[in-house]
Amino acid sequence: MENGEPDFGRPSWMPPDDVLAVIVPVGQFLIRAEQVIVALSHLSVYPIGCMLDVRATARGSDAVPGVFERTAFTAQFGAGIIAAMDDKDPYRWRLPGRDALALTLVQYGLEGDFTVSSAEDRRADCTLRLWLYPLPPPDPGTLSIISPDLGPGSARCALDGRTIVAAAAEAQPYWR
Repeated sequence: MENGEPDFGRPSWMPPDDVLAVIVPVGQFLIRAEQVIVALSHLSVYPIGCMLDVRATARGSDAVPGVFERTAFTAQFGAGIIAAMDDKDPYRWRLPGRDALALTLVQYGLEGDFTVSSAEDRRADCTLRLWLYPLPPPDPGTLSIISPDLGPGSARCALDGRTIVAAAAEAQPYWR
């Protein structure tokens, strides 16, 4: 292929399908408002990157079908090392100009439900999986929501690059 990947199989930048990831609990809210929450539940860390498991729920008038489908994030580590999703791109990622370490943040999965028992009892639940590749540097970082505006507050939570890098060393291949 033109991008240097083989014509078959899994691209090298995707999460490996033959490695047991190390789970790193996070449990931090990015948004905790009256009718909307977005929280980073945990990380699944692989030798080449990590999956960020983001949970989102809206209730009442804020619960509309697809409320979280266009949510875009950035991850930042150290001085200016930023991975950003592009909320207008169907592949939902881009590589902005920056220093030698280029991180990519891709929406890898979206699962959700929208339920309505009555006009007042609407609820939208969603799990977004974000793939961060390659591993970040062992520096403090943040995960931020860049769009849309889902409520008051900073819409960010801390990421620990040192913990992510250490966990990657503990991930185990399925077969020896």
